[in-house]
Order: sequence, then structure tokens, then C-alpha cells
Amino acid sequence: MIVVFRLPPNPLLYDPFQLLLSYTLRFFPTKQPLSNFYLLNHYLCFFILSPYFRHMSRFQTFSDSLFPGEVMILSRHSGMSDPEKIDILKRLLHSAGNPEETFEVKPGTDKRKLSYVKTWCIDKLKAVDVDVRLSRLLQWEQQILLDNIGSDEEKTFLQTIRKTNASDFNFIKCYEIAHRYRHYLQVRFRKKEVATVVDFLDTFHRDYEKSKQLSDEIHVATRDILILYEKKQELNTRWIGILSDIFFDEGNDGYTRILAWIRLVLIANSSNDYSFLEEHFKLFEAKLLDGTFYSKRIMANFYSQYLLFYANRQDFKKAAYYGRLSIKLKNNDYLYYANNLVAVLLRDKNTAEALDILKSTATIASESTNFHNRLTHISYFIRALTDSGKAEHAESRGFVFYNLFKKEIFNYRWHLFFSVWLRAMAYCGKFAGLLKMYKLYPGIGAEEMRQNKRQGGFPFITFMSHVARYRLNEISLSELKHTAKNLGLQGGMNVPDDVADFIRVVLKKEWSEGI
Repeated sequence: MIVVFRLPPNPLLYDPFQLLLSYTLRFFPTKQPLSNFYLLNHYLCFFILSPYFRHMSRFQTFSDSLFPGEVMILSRHSGMSDPEKIDILKRLLHSAGNPEETFEVKPGTDKRKLSYVKTWCIDKLKAVDVDVRLSRLLQWEQQILLDNIGSDEEKTFLQTIRKTNASDFNFIKCYEIAHRYRHYLQVRFRKKEVATVVDFLDTFHRDYEKSKQLSDEIHVATRDILILYEKKQELNTRWIGILSDIFFDEGNDGYTRILAWIRLVLIANSSNDYSFLEEHFKLFEAKLLDGTFYSKRIMANFYSQYLLFYANRQDFKKAAYYGRLSIKLKNNDYLYYANNLVAVLLRDKNTAEALDILKSTATIASESTNFHNRLTHISYFIRALTDSGKAEHAESRGFVFYNLFKKEIFNYRWHLFFSVWLRAMAYCGKFAGLLKMYKLYPGIGAEEMRQNKRQGGFPFITFMSHVARYRLNEISLSELKHTAKNLGLQGGMNVPDDVADFIRVVLKKEWSEGI
């Protein structure tokens, strides 16, 4: 007997579910020796994938890739007259704007109209995409420098500089290319075009010099902010005002404004205080939606920063929502976005999803040249494995990573790594190893105490070393509690979640509710 599947005469009149139900199972007796072969006469074998399904899959992938912000941009455009195309667009925007819903193709939908709607959406987004504009500017720059810019490209570039003003996102790059283009034109006696370019350069010379000055000022601010971030030292708060002025100034070019924004977010993250950024976030979102700052890259970055904003407010559900949006785009910052999302998921006790993301990004992390992101990834991996009951596996991963990258660990996020690794040791009962590692680097405890004294945190690594001493019978339980109190650990609601979990797992019933 031979099993074959038959498709209905016109499969495009059916939706995928109906199409699957319409397969007809038939059995054909055969007298041929090769009875295991499929009979192909007037039938289609099951293993051949229908072009219809492939097209639906591509359209669904496109729908899933859209950001809610892009949906809002597209919803402001019109121009379609075909009722079916309008219906497809409305349902596409609805499903893309609601991540919990899936776009469904109606029975009988013309796939050519699906293609039209998809192309229409892509074209509308490209028209306001600042990265697309930058790519064109860079292409023109290369053509000018290599003396091979065509006449059509020249006309388009000249039209571009006529429309460009100092507040445009890519104003700086456009001005610099115009400066090079002037050299190209002058030696070719192109007086008419030279006049146009010179007029643009003269008109916006002061604006360009101002942008350069602001860029230099941002570089100075960055130096101070990185010291705050890396050394946990005090920041000169005047930078918040200076950078905010740059960001809110509508006369500044978009690129410079975003440079200021990034530094402000870094200050907020380093100081664990996002309260002063609420109006900044509102303005940034508005600029994304009106196209001033829009590109898919910038929108993904904005969502990742919104994650940090809501995580700081302890709103982990909303933070995770924006984090999931940010990892829709896989670019050079994908690992950073994924790490941020994992951090929120772990704090919200969503270990399973965090572990899935960590596993899916493991190869990217191992190949990353950004050791800060790589160290963050392995640290969260150790934490997630420990939280999921695999402390032995977590400790082993930490041990291997430590032996491979001792120097790099201390150059980056040493506190995060040692916090999760020593925690994994404690969870699997390796208290001697924990204490040995703590004593091997006595500066860890001192630096942790200094940082936490300034920031008001709790010295978790130091506390774990005392727990290890108790477990090894070097100190009594009362001495441990007294030490914990001196370290700043108070009973009841003031106990940090991580510390409370650690006490519950490692000390169990030996630890009373109060200290």
C-alpha cells in the first residue's frame, strides 16, 4: 500500500488550517516491485512545501518583527484605496501592536495583496528612517572621495542639502560631506553647484561649530560618568543639567541629542536613580514616533533603556515587556539587550524564561569581543542555573570561567561575578572553597564595603564569607547574626530579596526571623 496526500484544486482559496484538513488520504494498491515509492500521478506528495505556506510564514515573520512604535508611525499614513489591502493593513497593525495576538490570514486572501501591504509598510518606515538616510550619505561620501559619483546621485545630494537644516538628525555628517563635495566641484569648474554648496556651508557654519563644541563637551562628561560607573565615585551633578539642556534643545541635531541622552541614562544607571529622567523618556518616545529620531536600531535601544527605567521602579512586568521588544532586533547590541532582560526576569523569579534566553545567546556571548557583556552573560547564567536547582553545574561553569579569565574579571564586573559564583558554591555546600576564594582576594571585601557604604547597599560577598565560617564551625550562629547586623542587615521587610533567599536555602531553620 502507498500513502499519498492530495491537495484541493485551488489551495489559495483556503486558509492554512482548512488546507491541512482538506488533505485526502488515499490508499493505492500496486503490483510494482518498488512498492515503497510514492505514486505521483495527479497528486502532490506531503513532503513538498506549498508556496502558500512559505508566503504566509514570511508575512507572519514580518508582522512579528514590527515594534509597537512602528505601528504608530504606520497608522498615521494613508493612501490605499483597495478595501482588502486596507483590511490587511488594519489587522496587521492591530496584531503587531498587541504582542499577545497573532496575525491570521483570512481564507481566500490574495497573496499579492499581502506582498503589497508588506512593501508599503517597509517603504513608509524607510522614508523616515534616519539610519537609511545616513547610509545614503555615506554612499555619497564614498563616491565623492573616489571621484565616481553619478549625475543622478549628485542631483539627489544637492536636493538633500537644500532641505537640510541644523536640527536634522544627520546634520553633522551632511555638512562634512558638503565640505568635501565643494573640493570635488571647485577643481571641475562647476560654478553653479559650488554656489549652492557654499551657501549651505556658510549658512550653517555656526551651527556646525556648535555641534562640534557640544560633542567635545559630551566627551568630557563621558570621562567623568565612566569613573562613576567603574569606580562608584561621586559624580559632578552639573553634568545632568548640561546634558539635559543639550537633549531638550530642539535646535541641536538629533545625533548630538542622542549622545547626551545615552550619557544621562548611564548616570541614572550608575547612581541607581532614574527619577530625573521621566520627562526625557516622554520626549524621546515622542521624537521616535514623529520620525525625528526613528530607526529600528534606535527604537530597540530606547525599549532597552525603558526596561532599565521600569526595573528601577520595581515594575518588573512592564520592564520585561520592553525588554522582550528590544530583543526583536538582532544587532551588535543584542547581547546587551538580552542581558538586561535576563536581569529583570531573574529579579521577577522568572528563571525558566531567563535560562532559555541565556542558552539561546550562549554562542553569541562566547564569540563577543565586548567582555563586559560576556562577563554579565556568564554571571547571569550562573545565577539562573543556581536558581533552577543546578548549583553544582553553576559552580562548575564559574570555576572554568574564572580560571580562563581571572584578569578580565577584575577589569570589569568582578562584584557581579563573585556574588553569583560564591553564592553557587554556598548552595552546593562548598563552604571551604568559598572562604578560600574570599581570603585569596582580601581586597574584594574592602572594596565591596566601600562601595556599599556610599550607595547604601548590603555587602553580600562579605556576608557569605561569614556564613561559610559559620558552616565550617569557625564562628557561632549568634556571632554570625551579630556580624550581619553590623554589616547593615536588619530583620523583617528590610532584608534584601537575594539575601533572604540565600538565608532560606543555606541556613534554613537555623536562622530566626529577626536579627
